[in-house]
Amino acid sequence: MKELQIQLDQEIVTYQLTYKHMQNIRMRVKDGVLHVSAPYGTSQVLIETVIQNYQQRLLKQIKAYQPYVQYSDGGFILIFNQRYDIVLRDIGIKKCQFHGQCIYVYHQNIKECLEKLCQKILLDYIEEKVIGYLAHDFDLEMPRIEIKKYKSRWGSCYYKEHLITFHLGLVHLEKELIDYVIIHELTHFLHPDHSRLFYAEIQKRMPHYKELQKRLKEKHT
Repeated sequence: MKELQIQLDQEIVTYQLTYKHMQNIRMRVKDGVLHVSAPYGTSQVLIETVIQNYQQRLLKQIKAYQPYVQYSDGGFILIFNQRYDIVLRDIGIKKCQFHGQCIYVYHQNIKECLEKLCQKILLDYIEEKVIGYLAHDFDLEMPRIEIKKYKSRWGSCYYKEHLITFHLGLVHLEKELIDYVIIHELTHFLHPDHSRLFYAEIQKRMPHYKELQKRLKEKHT
């Protein structure tokens, strides 16, 4: 992998270039960074010509990226889209505590402590919502629920195992978007695919789901 720079619309942009066994140049913005994959032997001139052809779209995606968390003393974290400032008070105890709009972390491993806290917060919220949905909207038994760290998905339904999993990153989003993901995964117990009937079931329970779906696609995992 090479780290290179290119000028796009009067701005200097750093991009990561990787050569692979492939036929075409591919570009994607991940966590605010432009990643380019190209076939072996492709010239840098050709690669940067392709990048420039899509510069407006790429710049828009790069600028749109906003991190959900900065794991450091004086950093921040979004929980249900609310910002909390991180204050480190290292006394060797892996514990966090809310104080107004701050989260005090009592161990130097800030990331581990906050991820543990977020996992509990998210699991508690999802379990409560699922219980409510099953009581009023779904004729289903309570599934097993697990929180995982995914790279490119918000959730998964394993209907044969009666299990649904959710990406830990959901904890950073608005509750309305989390609710959509919950409804989406529960509906897979009724229709395992993404058929017309599947989305018809979602619409019964969440008439404005298309708006939520669009907003969710604009978020990064």
